Amino acid sequence: MQLRTALLTLILISGFTLQCNICDCPSIDGSYFDIKGMELIHYKQVDACCQAPMTENEAATFSNYKALSLEYQVDYYGENCRHPHFPDFSLINSAMACSCAYNGVAGSKNEKITSLTVITLNDFDAQHLANDTINDLLSANVDGEIRDLTEFLATDTSLIYSEAMYLKLKKAPELNEEFKVKVRLELSTSEVYEAESVPVKIRN
Repeated sequence: MQLRTALLTLILISGFTLQCNICDCPSIDGSYFDIKGMELIHYKQVDACCQAPMTENEAATFSNYKALSLEYQVDYYGENCRHPHFPDFSLINSAMACSCAYNGVAGSKNEKITSLTVITLNDFDAQHLANDTINDLLSANVDGEIRDLTEFLATDTSLIYSEAMYLKLKKAPELNEEFKVKVRLELSTSEVYEAESVPVKIRN
């Protein structure tokens, strides 16, 4: 009986160890992230496959302007070895199919969006002048799903999973080609962050 118990213990230990080591994955800081700030970056299309950040006062046509990216500044913590979607127990056959985890793979553990307000700092059109909210002019690309931003914010109750949110303009500016915004983000943890983008020019 003692020999059987010892063998079973060895198998269990080997199974858990293989999960971390068989893929020879690099160590990570943590599977979860905690939002500490936010940065706004404009992106443009540069060829059929790729996008690039825009610099201050850079111009792009509306068709080449891709999105305003809300990129969260985060700290990583928590699980730093096993992928969170792997089963808790794994022997060699299942471990052979493992893939490496990466920082923040499990998303935020307790942060949801309570409020997100995008404000134009220039006159955009007759209905959206400087310092007006332009949420209704934006679509959100969240985890690959494109939704009207206002509708998304009204219905979303999930924890934040990605470290960035991409906002796409529904039309080009009409009164001033310079596009510059301020974003105010409120989280369910009572944290509030604000950031301003650099100005870029969007032309029809």
